[in-house]
Amino acid sequence: MSERIDNGTGRGGIGVGRRATAALFAAVVAALLGASLLFGILPLGHPEPIGSPQVEPPAPVTAMDQGLGLANNSPLLATDPTRSQFLVLANRLDAPDFSCALHVSGDGGNSWIPVQPVLELPPGAEKCYAPEIAFDANGTLYYLFVGLAGTGNEPVGVFLTTSTDEARTFSSPRQVLGARNFGVRMAIDPTVGDLGRIHLVWLAALSDPPLGGFGPPPNPIMAAHSDDGGNTFSEPVQVSDPGRERVVAPTLALAPDGTVHVGYYDLGNDVRDYHGLEGPVWEGTWSMIASSSSDGGARFSQGAVVDDSIVPHERVMLIFTMPPPALAADGERLCAAWTDASLGDPDALLRCSSDGGRTWGERRRLNDDGVGTGSSQYMPRLSMSPDGRLDTIFFDRRNDPQNSNYDIFYSYSTDGGEHFAGNVRVTPRSSSSRIGQQYVGPAAEGKYEFGARLGLLSSPDAAVVGWTDTSNSRANSTGQDVFTAKVSLPSSREQPMWARLLGIVVLTVGLIALSTLVRPRRRSTSKVPVPA
Repeated sequence: MSERIDNGTGRGGIGVGRRATAALFAAVVAALLGASLLFGILPLGHPEPIGSPQVEPPAPVTAMDQGLGLANNSPLLATDPTRSQFLVLANRLDAPDFSCALHVSGDGGNSWIPVQPVLELPPGAEKCYAPEIAFDANGTLYYLFVGLAGTGNEPVGVFLTTSTDEARTFSSPRQVLGARNFGVRMAIDPTVGDLGRIHLVWLAALSDPPLGGFGPPPNPIMAAHSDDGGNTFSEPVQVSDPGRERVVAPTLALAPDGTVHVGYYDLGNDVRDYHGLEGPVWEGTWSMIASSSSDGGARFSQGAVVDDSIVPHERVMLIFTMPPPALAADGERLCAAWTDASLGDPDALLRCSSDGGRTWGERRRLNDDGVGTGSSQYMPRLSMSPDGRLDTIFFDRRNDPQNSNYDIFYSYSTDGGEHFAGNVRVTPRSSSSRIGQQYVGPAAEGKYEFGARLGLLSSPDAAVVGWTDTSNSRANSTGQDVFTAKVSLPSSREQPMWARLLGIVVLTVGLIALSTLVRPRRRSTSKVPVPA
């Protein structure tokens, strides 16, 4: 009796054939998946622009009259959600006297014209100062400002005016906060109700501040909101932790889901800057704190420490107008930036959180010059584009060996702040940092006021940058201009490097498997007798 070797046509052969077919199918899928990852057919992560950002020629916003010595600074940019080409820019003036301004552009920032949002100051206010701007979902423009009065320029109230016709006309200002409120910030959540929810944060001085500094603490960071266009506001709630006495410079960012994030500095034991006393740069450190509200601003979490080893690089010239840290939010991703001299000279540093601000990642330098070169980078600004790109700008003195003249540099991240592209110079000409308003006081000696912020507005393929510029100003004057420039990012994008490397690996595995499975095999077609 003899047996035959099964050549695949029997019952066992059917099982082997199915396994071979499944293996062949898996190999084909792996090869196709790898190719899709490699060539970007299947997007993964944050696609990276191909090429370098292109900076367009700058556009003057303020019309400088050299004879007046107008000190325009602290630009803030906003865009109308109903017409993306309509931009507005608000700024403050520090010379020859305190004031505020507003400019509009109907062509995406290529040209600007001035408008007058406050035709008549409200009773009790002698000057308009420190403006904030925001649009609601319907395109209504909100213009917020602090009213100043007296020889000491005390804040007598915070006022709000609105425009529904692209800044052609404005409503009469109405008071929304009382006296002794500083550093007021505004943002609007367009997803709440018909008008959106207006969020305000500010520092509330509980006693009249002396010249050059705040009075005895506590002077807490507070918040309130309005759902009726600013006609009424909720009862203010405290944002800063009660145990943190010397808190200053609040900043505000809204996440797309309506979470309210507030950042501020805790000066710790630095009574010198907090009270405006005489003395050198503070020898200790500060902390940056972030607190969040997931219920629309009704309650705020205990502050999370973003960084507790911030080294000041100079005296705070005027504690009331101290530049705040930068903050930007996108879902659970929250990033913060500040100026820090812990690496030997002032740098623009950043940390990001992937869990809504509860914990924070490693420090990163936004400026890519050498560490400890003696050049200063400071006052960073952050902005998040609708597609998740994180933009940043900052003052930068790397081009001046004397560390005096400055430029504005730009960079961006497509992976939530993990990595940043190389810095790009925005300004075509450097500006002098020794032109502007000067103040009297122990901390202000030898310093020039340049405001509290830079302007940055992000769209999917571009960013509009606004800055204080003195390249056209006379030496030894107070004249400062505001300029804007558009930074265009390449429209072509490719997979992140890690996704392309993954594609190469998967494609290679798939091709090797295919090659093995389809290799011709010699098969016997004769029946081989087997001895019984």
